[in-house]
Amino acid sequence: MIKKAIAVMCMLMLLGVLAACGTQDAEPIRIGLTIDESNPLRGEAASRAMAQAMEDFLGIPVEAVLDISYLVGTEAMRAGHLDIMLVSAFNYIHTSSVVDVELLVSLPIRPGTVNNSVFITCASREDIQSIADLRGMTAAFVSPTSTSGFIFPVYHLTSTLGLNPDLITNQGYFFDTVTFTGGHEHNIFGVGFGDFDAAAIGGMFLENMEERGLIDAADFRVIAQTEAVPDPAYIVRSALGADLIARIREFFTQFDDPAYFAENWGDGNIRFGPPDVAGFAYVRSVVNALGLD
Repeated sequence: MIKKAIAVMCMLMLLGVLAACGTQDAEPIRIGLTIDESNPLRGEAASRAMAQAMEDFLGIPVEAVLDISYLVGTEAMRAGHLDIMLVSAFNYIHTSSVVDVELLVSLPIRPGTVNNSVFITCASREDIQSIADLRGMTAAFVSPTSTSGFIFPVYHLTSTLGLNPDLITNQGYFFDTVTFTGGHEHNIFGVGFGDFDAAAIGGMFLENMEERGLIDAADFRVIAQTEAVPDPAYIVRSALGADLIARIREFFTQFDDPAYFAENWGDGNIRFGPPDVAGFAYVRSVVNALGLD
């Protein structure tokens, strides 16, 4: 009886060792996570906690890659060094053109609100009442790959005024000069400080920055707004396989940690939801209309 019990214990120990080795040898899932630059330490801690929660849920190693850019992330995905990444609609279109990826879940940045791209100027600028008044003036966009900070604003501007989208950033064509600042917040501050006559941003950033006490939204005037911009979404490499992708999607939909959403997205009530497939399709039509490669 004792020998049998010892044999059973040895077998259980062996199975435990084998299981541990299998976990260590498993290829890790690498997820790109965005952190709030205004609160990097707490944002990084919350993001790493999310990656650990995913690892616990899936039972395989998960590595967090923090604050990776879209373009670097796309190349990392193409090389098989990154598996999951948060993207805007335009970045999804670009990434899916070079890597076989699937939409996982959306991240509703401002639940219950419509996120439009907007053109803003200082409220004190009586000479700027519409986008037509921007001819010959200085303007700022976010980046050439930003859906709400460039793609949608340029489509609205060129389709409304009959301009050539290929020339819109050329000095002297419509604007005197065009600047890419790299951030919605930079555009807002730039307009506020008088660096630019106007700027294109995601409309939600005005409200976000006012809530954080960084600006007074009354100091700015919206002179135009676009169609609604789809919420960003997480994408995953299709090479991971349908079963694992289904489990990853299940993790996101059940993830319920208010600290992660509060620290990185400013609202502990946000939760992941189904991706806006129709919205992403509309962005693809805009990209095609602009002739973007």
